[in-house]
Amino acid sequence: MRIEKTEQGKTKNGLRYYLFPRTGFGEQIAAVLVQRGANHLFWKGRDGEKICFPQGTAHFIEHKLFQQEWGDAFARFTQNGASANAFTDGDRTVYYFTCSDKFTENLRLLLDFVQKPYFTKEDTERERDIIVSEITMYEDDPMWVGHYQMLECMYGKHPIRNRIAGTAETVAEITEETLQRAYACYYTTDEMALVCAGDIPLGEVRRMAEHVARRETAARVYFPTEDAEIAEKYRACEMRLSVPQFQIGCKLPPLPKQDWLKKRMAAGFCMELLAGESSVFFQKAYEWDWLDEALGSAFFCGEGYAFAAFSGSGTHPEETADFLGRELERLQREGFSQEDFQRIRKKHLGQLLRQLDTPQKLCFGQLAWARMDATAIDLLTCIKTMRQEEAEKMLKEDFSKENMVLSVVR
Repeated sequence: MRIEKTEQGKTKNGLRYYLFPRTGFGEQIAAVLVQRGANHLFWKGRDGEKICFPQGTAHFIEHKLFQQEWGDAFARFTQNGASANAFTDGDRTVYYFTCSDKFTENLRLLLDFVQKPYFTKEDTERERDIIVSEITMYEDDPMWVGHYQMLECMYGKHPIRNRIAGTAETVAEITEETLQRAYACYYTTDEMALVCAGDIPLGEVRRMAEHVARRETAARVYFPTEDAEIAEKYRACEMRLSVPQFQIGCKLPPLPKQDWLKKRMAAGFCMELLAGESSVFFQKAYEWDWLDEALGSAFFCGEGYAFAAFSGSGTHPEETADFLGRELERLQREGFSQEDFQRIRKKHLGQLLRQLDTPQKLCFGQLAWARMDATAIDLLTCIKTMRQEEAEKMLKEDFSKENMVLSVVR
C-alpha cells in the first residue's frame, strides 16, 4: 500500500482530516478522533472557576452519544450494512465504522451523531447500570488489574492512574448535566479529526468535513503536578492464576508535545535493545526458564506523563524484573552496538510498513499518529533518520532503574 497517497488538511471550522484513497480493497473505514479522554478531568473556566469531572466521564459520553433523540445510531449503522464501534483511552475518544457499501450515508451518520448529544435523565441512569456492569467485568481481567496496579505504582497524582471507565462510585456521580458540560469542554473542532481510508469519494468527504460546525470552549484543561519519583515500587494481588502475570513500568520525565514523535521512536529502539527477542535479557531469562516468550512492550506519552511498559507471564516475576533493571544499567554503560542499532531500525521499518497493509490498519495507525500531528511518512522519516547517539541519550538520561515498578497478579 502506497503511503504517499495521502490527503490531509483543515477545514475553515478547524476540523483536521486525513484521507487515504485506496482502491482494490473490499472495505472502507471512517473514524472521528476526539483528542479528549479519561485523563482530561480538570479544567479552568474563563473566570478562573475550577471544574473537576468524575472519573469515567469521557467513557460515559462515548456510550451515550450513540443514543440519539431519533433512536439508536448503532442500529442505523447496522441497517446501512456497516459495523460501528467506539473506544475511549486516557487521551482520546474514537468513533468509527467499516462498510463495503453506502459509505457516504454512513459517514453522514457518523458526523451527525458526534455533533448532536442527547442526554436525558432516564437514559443516563439506564446507561450507568450498563457501565457499572462493564467495570465489574474488567475487574476480573488479570491483565487489566495488573496494568492499573502498575500505573498506580508509577503515578500518585496524574489521572493516567485512574480507570478509564471510572469506578462504580465515580460513575454514580455522573448526571446528564455533567455529560452536557463535559461534552462542551471536550468536543471542540480544534481537538477533533476525521480519518477515512479505502475506496472513498474524496470530493464528497471534503464537502461533508467542511459542514462540521465549529465548536469552541473558553475552558482550559490542566493537570495536577506529578512527582518525578514513583509512588510505589511493588504491588501484587491474588487472582488464583496457574502462572503469575506481571507488568514492569518505567516512569520517564514528561515530554513536550513537539518531542512525542522523536522520543517515541527512540524509546522503541531502547526497549527493543533491552528486552526484544534478540536481547541478552530475553536469551538469559529463556535459558533460566523464567520466560517462554519475549515480553510485550509499549511506550506511552501524553500531557504530563511518559512511561515504558513491559508485560509477560512466568514463575519468577520479581527476579525477572530485577534482572531487567540490571540489564538496563549495563546497557546504559555500554550503549548500542552498530549492528544492534541497524537491526532494530530494520525491524521498526518492517513493523511500520505492515501497519499500512489495509485501510483499517492505516486508519487506526493515523488515529494514533494524529495526536503527534504526524502521518506515516513522518514516522518513516523519523525511523530512517534516527541517530544512534539520540537513542543512547534517551536510554541514559530518561530511563532509570530507580523509577521502575513491578505489578504482579498471581
